[in-house]
Amino acid sequence: KRNISAFYTWLRKMKLVADNPCDGIESYTIIQKPVEVLEANEVEKLKEACHDLRDRAIIEFMRCTAMRRGEVPQVNIGDIDFQTGKLTILGHKTSEYRTVMLDNVALQYIKEYLEKERKEYSKDDPLFAHKYDNKRLKDEGLYSVIKNISKRSEVNKRVYPHIFRHSTATTIISRGGTEDQAGRYLGHAPRNVTGRHYIRYSNQDAIEIFNKYVKSI
Repeated sequence: KRNISAFYTWLRKMKLVADNPCDGIESYTIIQKPVEVLEANEVEKLKEACHDLRDRAIIEFMRCTAMRRGEVPQVNIGDIDFQTGKLTILGHKTSEYRTVMLDNVALQYIKEYLEKERKEYSKDDPLFAHKYDNKRLKDEGLYSVIKNISKRSEVNKRVYPHIFRHSTATTIISRGGTEDQAGRYLGHAPRNVTGRHYIRYSNQDAIEIFNKYVKSI
């Protein structure tokens, strides 16, 4: 209805028609499907279903950073500050840099993965790589790894990279954060004009949101 009504509104402005036939049609409510998230016990089941350190490092990485599927492959080892857990990434949709964080649990498993399964690496190597040739794990590979972990677990829902974004946003809000704080940490573009053009949030803002609402308690 919306598109047809807009077309007839334009026709009426151009004086090509006198009336908009959609004016008499009642609008209907679009029922939004509930967003699926991972409960705390389901995240634990995924961890238990990990076959190796790379699996576990990926789960912990996604839990903390809530990065988009297309953003993860661009991360190199040298991008992570292993002292603070800070990671600055280029947003896949916004084309703007933002800060995400890794807590001590995630850092521990990433370090173990690098030291025990990668062994030889440099700061310019990809953070997550294929097991046999050390080539960068791309977004299709990330999806496959998470899907296989899910199959081995007892989580009775579809688990895919983006569900970690939903889950992190829900965690932020359930722990007392606001929708705006959840959106800022996930890298959503501001909704209002002021936010889009005048407000620039600092790295410290993301760090504070993470420390207060996201990291493992």
